[in-house]
This record gives sequence, structure tokens and C-alpha cells, in this order.
Amino acid sequence: MTVSVIDDVFNHTLSAYAISTAWETGLLDRLDGSEAPVDLRDFAREQDLDAPSVEAVARGLALAGIVALDPEHRFAEPGPQFAETMAKKGFFYWLTRGCGELFTTMPELIRTANRPDGFTVRRDYKAIGLGARDAGFSYVDPAFYRIVAERNLRCGADLGCGSGERLIKLAGQDPEFRGIGVDFAAGAVALATESVARAGLADRISVVHGDATAMEHRPEFDQVDFVCTFMMGHDLWPREECLTSLKLIGEAFPAATDLIICDTYRSDLPSTDRHPVFTLGFETAHAVMGQMIPSLAEWKDVLAEAGWNLADVVDFDLPPYTALMHLTRERTHG
Repeated sequence: MTVSVIDDVFNHTLSAYAISTAWETGLLDRLDGSEAPVDLRDFAREQDLDAPSVEAVARGLALAGIVALDPEHRFAEPGPQFAETMAKKGFFYWLTRGCGELFTTMPELIRTANRPDGFTVRRDYKAIGLGARDAGFSYVDPAFYRIVAERNLRCGADLGCGSGERLIKLAGQDPEFRGIGVDFAAGAVALATESVARAGLADRISVVHGDATAMEHRPEFDQVDFVCTFMMGHDLWPREECLTSLKLIGEAFPAATDLIICDTYRSDLPSTDRHPVFTLGFETAHAVMGQMIPSLAEWKDVLAEAGWNLADVVDFDLPPYTALMHLTRERTHG
């Protein structure tokens, strides 16, 4: 029987779901931490999972070379693609869990009759936060922590804080650090609140509901010396709305001298090119949501008018087409 490229597309779709399932159920971590092949039946029993389902998940991983299975599909060990999968698993979780409902309902969502002004698309923001946290740890976060340390910043607000992990890590490194997590999604607020409490940092980190596109001043914001936002700056666009939002952010945090925006920008890749992980999914999801994704040049253009000085731009290979933009200004209060 001949297997075509389209057959591979179908099967590798299952592999994508298998990656998310294997991560959430702990199978990827077990494989990563085990010196011997993992007995899938024992793993299923220990985790109270259905053994045939675990075997099916493992077969989906094996199809893409992520694991290697014995002939009876009883034992699994890391395959040639395992290390890269571990590095990129957060992107698959974003795709299949965070945006799963968006993609399964895309036939309805793209009909103009279903897209009135102000329409919303359901996504799992807790899953998005977990996926983004995993993807950011290895690639984006080190550049961010370096800036915070070099600038001696001690009180930060994270807009669209997701899981709250960046503030938690900063507080763990510096006993004087204080932070405020701000998120519009109830699921993300709940996730960050749980994470902060679990870390024993509720006395130094607070989590509040707020809209980064229309920030309003609160008394506790007066102590903030830097504002950061990760992977949601595109929510401020289009251009004129972005200018307004950046102005409101500046007014809401009058003492902030630094603004750090890390976001994925529009790739403008030809449709015939091979796309790296995340890029096509990110641009497709936001097209369906009716959200513009600016290019890096468009970002730089609007920032030049927003009352901040562009101090540095750090471009990343992973996530692809993602940049950290560090802006500064003189202290305007206190």
C-alpha cells in the first residue's frame, strides 16, 4: 500500500495530540527521567490511565520518531526526535489544548454571519499560559531576567501574566522584589493566583483582573518601576489603538521607567515555504479571531511615537519571529 504526503499529514495530526497528552499525563517527563525503557502498562496503572489508550498515544509519538517502541508496544524509550519535542512541547500544547476549540470550530468561525462586531472566540487560557510558560523558559526568559538585573528593577507588573511564573522567579531570586500580575482572562488569573500561593509568595505578588488594552490606574501601581508583557502585545493593535493603549499603560504606571514587550510578529513568509513550529498556527488562530499581527517594522514605527525610547531589540529563533523590545523613559512620578 502506498502512503502519500496527505496520509502523513493525517497521521502527524494525531502525533501533535499525542505530544500534548503525553506531556499532560507525565509520560514525556517519565521518559526523560528514566534510564531504562518505560513499561507503558506499569505507567498506566501508576497514573490511573487506560492502558490501551496509553499504548495508542505512544504509537502516535513513535510515528514521528519521538519514542521508540518494542514490537509489542509494551516498552517505550526516547527516539531521535525526543529532545526537540521536549524543547517544543509547549507550542503543541498551545495548539491542541489552548486553541483546540478554535480550530475544531473554524468552519463556523470564518463565516461572516458568525462574526459580528465584538465577537469572541473560546480558547483555554490556562492551557495557553502553561504552553507559553514552557516555551518561554528556555528561549525568551533569560534575556528578560538579564535586563531586570542590569537595570536593578525591583517592582514589576506583568500584563497578560498567564501563569505568573516570571514574577514568581524574580521574587524567588530577590527577597525585596514585589510584583503585580494583571490578566484579562479569568482562567489565567486563577492559574497565576494558584501558582503564587503554591510558591508561598502571596505577600509579595498580587494578581488582579485588568485589560492591557485599556489600563486604568490603581494606587498599588505607583510603586511599579517596570512593566512587561509577553506574547500578547499584538492584542493592542491595530496601530491607533496600540498608540492609545501604550499611552494608557504609561499613565497607569507613572513611576515605571522600563517597558519590556516580547511578542511574536508577522512573518510574511510565502505560503510555499516550510514554516517553523508555531508560526502558521499563531497567524491562523489570530486571523480567525480577527486580530491583526503587526510586523517587526510596524512595531518599531508605533513605538517611536509612544513616548518611550527603544533601547534594544532582541530577536529569537524560538519562538520563531519573536522579539523582545526594551523601552525606557525618565521617571515621571515619585
